[in-house]
Amino acid sequence: MNAPPVARRAVFLDRDGVLNEDLGYVGQPERFRIYPFVGEALGLLTRKGFLLFIVTNQSGIERGYFTLEDTHRLHTLLAEEVRSHGAKFTEIFIAPYKESTPNDVRKPSPKFVLEAARRHRLDLGASYVIGDRATDLEMGRRAGCRTVLLRTGAGEETERARNAVFDFVFGNLLDAARAIS
Repeated sequence: MNAPPVARRAVFLDRDGVLNEDLGYVGQPERFRIYPFVGEALGLLTRKGFLLFIVTNQSGIERGYFTLEDTHRLHTLLAEEVRSHGAKFTEIFIAPYKESTPNDVRKPSPKFVLEAARRHRLDLGASYVIGDRATDLEMGRRAGCRTVLLRTGAGEETERARNAVFDFVFGNLLDAARAIS
């Protein structure tokens, strides 16, 4: 009898404010400013054995500020940026809806995380959600992951508001990547 495959660990990353500057409704390449430490951080997480996922709310799509294709183009740029560091994204999940639009995928819903866990045999208890907003952290908590608040993007404001529950807090993604195991 064959033993079942071992469940893998993952890091679920918010995009705006975590991987790139959050300039509000980022859909164009000229406004997509990837933090300079992201490649190194994601390469380190990859070498530690984590699969990498992005889970991002992009209401600018439904608002008509940019298209889903525009968003895919930005993610292609991001993937090219981190490839030289040995990192790649296993999957990218995009919720294109406004806060007021009924849906079951927009954060803080854990649906994308749970779907990834089922599809990729992930151990969510050994996985992390990294974000800068309370909705990112709530998604992680609901999915059973460890949660990391970053002080980039809206993170300092989120930390000051004291309405977010998280397991760890770090200055930026590279600090988090160095610390988590």
